[in-house]
Amino acid sequence: MKAIACGLVIFLSVSVALIYGESRQWGRRVSGDRQLDYAVVVNNSLPVPEKSSIYRYLSAPGAFRPPNITAIYARDNIPAGKGGYAAIVSGGINQANVTLKFTSQPYQRFNFTVEIYGK
Repeated sequence: MKAIACGLVIFLSVSVALIYGESRQWGRRVSGDRQLDYAVVVNNSLPVPEKSSIYRYLSAPGAFRPPNITAIYARDNIPAGKGGYAAIVSGGINQANVTLKFTSQPYQRFNFTVEIYGK
């Protein structure tokens, strides 16, 4: 029993280490959605403890009725979970704008592909 518990703990800790810093998704695409924005956010600067970057999507200025965001995908392009984290700072789903913050793991770089859908 003790061996099974130890094996399970090791398996779960390895799984968490591999998932650490994965892609994020908020909302979901539905029929009739169109791609509002596509961007690649990269930070390969000097090795510092933590790198971060802010990405903003704003609807077109002067739009009579700006589209509502239905889905946001932030895909981590660095393999083995060595990329970073994505978080919504403001705006988001069912709103006309969103601000995302990308943060690297300590002394690592990050590379995210951002896709925003809405109608």
